[in-house]
Amino acid sequence: MVSKIILVGMMGAGKTTIGKLLSNKLGYDFIDLDKIIEEKSGVKINTIFEIEGEAGFRERELQVLSDSIEKDKVIISTGGGIVTNAKSRAQLIKHNALIIYLKANLQTLCNRLKNDNSRPILNVDDKEQVIERILEEREPYYQDLADVDVDTSHMKSIDVVKFIIKKMDAI
Repeated sequence: MVSKIILVGMMGAGKTTIGKLLSNKLGYDFIDLDKIIEEKSGVKINTIFEIEGEAGFRERELQVLSDSIEKDKVIISTGGGIVTNAKSRAQLIKHNALIIYLKANLQTLCNRLKNDNSRPILNVDDKEQVIERILEEREPYYQDLADVDVDTSHMKSIDVVKFIIKKMDAI
């Protein structure tokens, strides 16, 4: 039985939502890396980006990932950009975890993120252009890391969870 599930994918793909539902269904702990970073630092991710830049944030993210990935019976929701850090990618691969790429098409991501001002990278006028550029940059990493990929664009959250559980049973 799979004891660690790591959710990767773009912001807005549903990692937190699916992670919470999946953890409830399986009785696993749910860890949202971004939330842990905020709790440990005492500030929002936007503030970390402003003060330390992306490099500082990625170091914090790597540390939280390294701590979290040692646990069993856990669902880990990663930040969308975790795949841009080679050390984080190595951590993801190193452990015996099922890596699930939750993906969504550009239009779905834009619709889900259009009113989101909590993400530092999206504090721009043309969110769609930024989302498209980021998706193109990260897609190869997501594909390379994933054991399973699920397109959440037109699926209900509960159906995504059922799909993942079916995949787990087949492993």
